[in-house]
Amino acid sequence: MNKTVRIDLIIIFFVIAVGLSMFFRVPQFNPSWYDSLREYRFGWILVSLLRASGPLTGGIICIWFFRKKYERTITFLGTSVLISLLYFFAPVVMITLMGIDSGNGDNVHYYGLLSGLTLMLYCIFEETGWRGYLQDAMRGVPNPLRFIIIGTLWYCWHLNFLSPELHSIKFGLLIHLPSCILGSWIIGYMADKYKSLMVAAAIHCIFNIFFDLGTDMRSKFIIAAGVFLVWIAASKVLDKVDKTTVA
Repeated sequence: MNKTVRIDLIIIFFVIAVGLSMFFRVPQFNPSWYDSLREYRFGWILVSLLRASGPLTGGIICIWFFRKKYERTITFLGTSVLISLLYFFAPVVMITLMGIDSGNGDNVHYYGLLSGLTLMLYCIFEETGWRGYLQDAMRGVPNPLRFIIIGTLWYCWHLNFLSPELHSIKFGLLIHLPSCILGSWIIGYMADKYKSLMVAAAIHCIFNIFFDLGTDMRSKFIIAAGVFLVWIAASKVLDKVDKTTVA
């Protein structure tokens, strides 16, 4: 398979991702029907998922139409179904156990389950484009440059600089941009290790827990710590199982 990077394949994905997402990520571009979703009890779920519809759509379109023009190595479940499922459900279970206050009198664990599933689905939507497609499409670019480029494109896609009243330019350049580049390196490394979109989404979810989950910082740290403990313990057990199987 030709490892030459096709700039046009990157541009097409990015244009789709930004072009669709801008209607759901930039307040002044929000269509009225999208704004009205917030009035419904669980409308926040659709509001959240639509914000990640750009990378999802761009990733699916590009994977389908350009599948013969690049080598695809990252799939939905990767090299291990069990690892992928453990990574996926660990954040959901921890958020459910910790509980999230909806402010509307809902059971905190029930609302935690909804929040955890929505957060993970959001990350899968995004990662379908960034790691599921773009990381493989740019495999001809050596690391760490590949992760720096993806991280920079990822930062630009968020379009936060178009809403300075919500996110200052200083925050974007000093915190958000470095976070996207660091996140691209960490998520990208794990995606390459397990070849799994679900693993990439789970790692992405850890970042989003701190940025987007509606709870206090102490609870966020407890959730993240619990998730990491589950992942570490599961990885050690599965490694032993694999070694025993090979032997």
